Amino acid sequence: MRSICTYDEALDIAIHLAAPRRIIERNVWTKAPSTATLADDVRAAIDLPPFARAMMDGFAVHRSDIAGTQPLQVVADIHAGEQPKTPVSPGTAVQIRTGAPVPENTAAVVRKEWTEWIDAHTIRLLRPISAGESIQPRGQDTAQGAVLLSRGAQIDGQTIAVLRAAGVTSIPIYAPVRVGIVSTGSELVTDPTKPLCAAQVYAASDAFLQSTLEALGAQVVDISYVDDHPERIEQRAARFIADGVDYVLLTGGASVGDTDYATSVIRRLCGTEQLPIERVWMRPGSPFLAGRAGRTTVFGLSGNPAACFVQFHVLVLPAIRRSLGIDAAMFAQEAVLTQSIRLKPIKHVRFYRATAGVDGVQVRVEPQVGQSSGLVTGLACVNAIIRLDEQVYEAGDIVPIQLTRTTTGRLF
Repeated sequence: MRSICTYDEALDIAIHLAAPRRIIERNVWTKAPSTATLADDVRAAIDLPPFARAMMDGFAVHRSDIAGTQPLQVVADIHAGEQPKTPVSPGTAVQIRTGAPVPENTAAVVRKEWTEWIDAHTIRLLRPISAGESIQPRGQDTAQGAVLLSRGAQIDGQTIAVLRAAGVTSIPIYAPVRVGIVSTGSELVTDPTKPLCAAQVYAASDAFLQSTLEALGAQVVDISYVDDHPERIEQRAARFIADGVDYVLLTGGASVGDTDYATSVIRRLCGTEQLPIERVWMRPGSPFLAGRAGRTTVFGLSGNPAACFVQFHVLVLPAIRRSLGIDAAMFAQEAVLTQSIRLKPIKHVRFYRATAGVDGVQVRVEPQVGQSSGLVTGLACVNAIIRLDEQVYEAGDIVPIQLTRTTTGRLF
């Protein structure tokens, strides 16, 4: 008896099968920016900015002179990176550049266009200035010891810039997971220079598997292509497991045909007569396998690219995100349906590939015209999956969606 689950049951099992999180330290100065998730709060190592600084090119002036138009003697000139040596006193001004520390006793920085030169050493204000004008106080951005980023924050080039500015050198992150992909099928051709023979197709699914995983910060160790031979499939998956990968994704052969070997192979790898998931009440992608082989999570997906795409996004990625420290609810976003949908009354949850976009202030989602799992070209514009639990939907209904990417080049 195969393990048949509802989608929600399968999602819960898949997440519980997620490879354990590991925490490592990362130096934010010596490694190139890459996606990761913060494993603990990080606090600022210094005040930011570390000194009161000028926000404009202009002149630092004393409080007694900010409301007047009397001549001011320019007694010094400061550039960014220089330490002021001359304080500001009544009747004097210090020329200053953006980013430079303001001299002692500075009440305001008067931008140069609000002044005029009387002679080579004397200026006059053209308007009264408020105290604090064009000065950024020390620690205005953040104070030393303040929480700079909270656990769960995504680390990328932007957040690394913040960390460096605040004097942080290393941070705890969830370690990247290592993934091995085994793409099975005697019909697959991986050399695009070779013309297809009868009954052959070009391999495709590994493209979106690899790109999506690497965008999340996972490491795809290798992609292996194996014909429909159970021993060779098992040997390749077993090598990944022996190498200590966190996940093996096996595509193809997950159904019940004579040459569908994924179920028996994964059962042997996991040392069990029945896997936690062997079928899911969902379309497309009902044949779906999940189990644990030692410390490695093994998922068996459809060899059909469109069905594999849905299984990957609605069942596999939630588990891998959990291992990467990314905790996000599935189908938590909503969108306005652009067209009516009529479905047959079956107990499967349906997942429609779709394109979502913002129309004014609303997020709208347009299902693809063709939803057959045999249609591949539509993936070029898909950026969302719609979850459909009912049989009848009208245009304008609100439906739950899961984004699969953020850009498609399409506008509503």
